[in-house]
Amino acid sequence: MGLQVVALLFLIGAIVLGFAKKMNVGVVCLGLALILGKLGDMGAGDIYKGFPYKLFATLLGTMLFFSLLQQNGTLEKISKRLISICGKNTFLVPIIVYVVSFVLSAAGPGAISVQSVTVIFAVSLAVQMKVSPVLMGVMAILGAVGGTASPIALTGIIVGDLLTEMGIEGLGTPIFIGVSVSNLICAIAVYVVLGGYKFRAAEAGGQQEKEAFDRSQMISLVALLVMVVLVVGFSYDVGLICFTLSLVLMLTKAANEKAALKMIPWSVLILIAGVNVLMNITQKLGGIDLLASILASFMSIRTAAPIMGFTGGLMSWFSSANGVVFPTLIPTVPEIAQQVGGASIVQMVSAIVCSATVAGISPLSTGGSLIMASYAQETGCDEKEQQKMFGTLFAISASVVAIVFVLSLTGVLGFIG
Repeated sequence: MGLQVVALLFLIGAIVLGFAKKMNVGVVCLGLALILGKLGDMGAGDIYKGFPYKLFATLLGTMLFFSLLQQNGTLEKISKRLISICGKNTFLVPIIVYVVSFVLSAAGPGAISVQSVTVIFAVSLAVQMKVSPVLMGVMAILGAVGGTASPIALTGIIVGDLLTEMGIEGLGTPIFIGVSVSNLICAIAVYVVLGGYKFRAAEAGGQQEKEAFDRSQMISLVALLVMVVLVVGFSYDVGLICFTLSLVLMLTKAANEKAALKMIPWSVLILIAGVNVLMNITQKLGGIDLLASILASFMSIRTAAPIMGFTGGLMSWFSSANGVVFPTLIPTVPEIAQQVGGASIVQMVSAIVCSATVAGISPLSTGGSLIMASYAQETGCDEKEQQKMFGTLFAISASVVAIVFVLSLTGVLGFIG
């Protein structure tokens, strides 16, 4: 029991230390891995077994491919084309922003890559239209985090990999459906409360001229189509396909390789890898079993999913969903389901994923901070207005986490598991 407690304290301590000192939690985890490993009488080989080689390569491949598409303007131009479909019906613009973000994210890159494009574009468009930048930015974030649970997207890959390591297969699609449904309900609530339906054509800043896709972007569109067909239709490994297509884009000079490499969020990859290493040690020493027992002690069949979801949302306000929340909570799910008796693994994982991702609206997270940074850049607003936006974004984040809690508690999403 003593070593279990120590292992769990190391994991929690790494997360707290990273947040308090504003350090990359992955680096903190790697720094503590040797100490915890030696306490558990583990050699370097056993410690390195926790490094997620396949996951790391998969994420690097997808991020590189979509960084190339982002760098040459393909993703931005796709977004502009789809939004122009609205015409004079400007109340549809936030909805189109949501749909575009969702589809692009679900197709492969996930929320991190997509929201870096769509949030900035949505906020800029909101300023031009003289409508709410918060609504437009939040709809972009919700679309991106809703799509990222796709089995071929960032979060879907991470969650699927974690479940596979636990011997659980075939839950990718039902989890994606559950996350998509609850995410859509959150988006509808935000749209209505923030008055998206009140947008009028007269508020628009004029019709935007359509820009034709150039040679590089046409090649990129073909590559994107090939990727989706091969991965979805023929079950090719998404990471390897993305590396191959990235090579094609580089050889045809369709994108700038050096610029794209700089755009890859390396800190996220380090975060995910580091947490996985420490998580593996913690799991082997019994720390995860201890955490599962603690959580299960005050759960019932009905409250298991809501409590796990709320815990995921709470953690996500102060740490990375992909790098910290999922590797920490998801491994506890099978043990909790067994101890509670009858609790649905699918519903618990779906609640964790949806709560942790929608919490990304918080200004402490990547999505919320992008909204604030984009708005400040566009308008040059003063510190008082920035503080007001900070509070608004945090309130919205808390509200959508509460919505997911209620959906899980009332069994609205019960059909998925």
